[in-house]
Amino acid sequence: MKITTLRSLVKQGESENLEFKKTTGEIQDAAKTICAFLNSQHGGIVLIGVTDDKKIIGQTVEDSTKKKIVNELNRIEPKANIAISYVPVDGNLQVIVLTVKPDDQAPYLYDGRAYTRNQSTNAKMSRDEYDHLYYKKRPTRWEGLSNTQCTINDLDKNRIKEVVRIANAAGRLHDVSPHTSIRGILDKLNLMVDDGLTNAAVILFCSNERKQFMQSEVRMARFKGITKSEFIDNKVFRGNAFELFEKAMNFLGEHIPVAGKIVTGNPYRVDTPAIPFEVLREALVNAFCHRDYSLPGGDVAIAVYDNRVEISNSGSLPPGMTIALLKKTHRSVPRNERIAHVFYLCRMIEKWGRGTEDIINICKAAGNPSPKFEEMSDSFWVTLPFKEFIHAVDIANDTRQLTLRQLSKRQQEILMVLASGQLARQQIMEQMSTSTAITNRMMQLELSKLRKLGLITPEGRGPATVWHLINREIIAK
Repeated sequence: MKITTLRSLVKQGESENLEFKKTTGEIQDAAKTICAFLNSQHGGIVLIGVTDDKKIIGQTVEDSTKKKIVNELNRIEPKANIAISYVPVDGNLQVIVLTVKPDDQAPYLYDGRAYTRNQSTNAKMSRDEYDHLYYKKRPTRWEGLSNTQCTINDLDKNRIKEVVRIANAAGRLHDVSPHTSIRGILDKLNLMVDDGLTNAAVILFCSNERKQFMQSEVRMARFKGITKSEFIDNKVFRGNAFELFEKAMNFLGEHIPVAGKIVTGNPYRVDTPAIPFEVLREALVNAFCHRDYSLPGGDVAIAVYDNRVEISNSGSLPPGMTIALLKKTHRSVPRNERIAHVFYLCRMIEKWGRGTEDIINICKAAGNPSPKFEEMSDSFWVTLPFKEFIHAVDIANDTRQLTLRQLSKRQQEILMVLASGQLARQQIMEQMSTSTAITNRMMQLELSKLRKLGLITPEGRGPATVWHLINREIIAK
């Protein structure tokens, strides 16, 4: 760039595609601006060595200066082509010119965050803006393809409305409510294409097993010992992602032992599962979000041994992601963005790109061995070792004794809520804490399970059904 062109640019002043920085001491702010330019339709130019009041002052440029600029620009993902030039202005002083041209790789992130340009200022890009730009720029993946076999009538409409209710309560979804039409909700969630359903909509909400994908399965087994030579319990389910997740959590709840003790000052028993349920939940959510649903023979598999739990899913890590990166803070690269976004809305995902790191930290805090992440045969595995070997129990012959020791935190809270008297299902849900709030479907499953264990019993029929404890002393055990 010639000095005359530089002066002409500076005379225009800062705008939507032009920004001034006094020195490279502001390089981080400059990088945010470049990220915003990359996410715009027109690109832009950052001039370093120019004041806000349009004075060209330049700065000294040394090798360390150039290295500092390159290091900061390398924090922009995906890798961007940014032109860097230097314009001499006075003696040894130069103005650094960073030129950005838009391309089809947006959205871009700087230090894990996406930025957008609003006139002459930068702003953090909202999740909705990010998703819109991502889907606009990226080629359609399998989950976004049109599905001609399934219709809206095949979907679990109550589940869809429940997702919206939870998302509204969490402040994660706006301009849509459970009263919005199902078609309107699906369109807002980016689950429709060409006036029909996407594959993601089928995976998430299809309740018609005949129209659900063959690969929408979860396989679960409890093996005796530490090999697959003999199993105690073996189940396979096909259904939508929410149904499979609930089946998987129930299976793990039945087979993961829980130690209970009374702590001074706490009237209730404190239960400690052999593996924290938050870890199991996070590993399962990751499996359902990141698995490759396009593989006809794929699935999510759970194996419980005497010394470990293995959770695996079809599909290797996405490009650019490595086992090493999983062990520290990293950007989120879900294989199925639409599915992951719905999980985020209903609070199954709390923080983007933190799942594996949370698994490691929770295991460490609980004193459990470190989890192991592996890629094997085009699949991803999480191995969660127990602190010590557990004993195999035949659920069919010892259901009551085992489950009384292994009630989940949610089930314990249901019993404590019912300690105040008989309540209808909706009343129980309203009294549950936000940390254990659940869907209508999950509450039905939990009540049914507690009933089979002989802990609670219903009274009445239909909407008038109320539930009460059979033995109030159970909550103190």
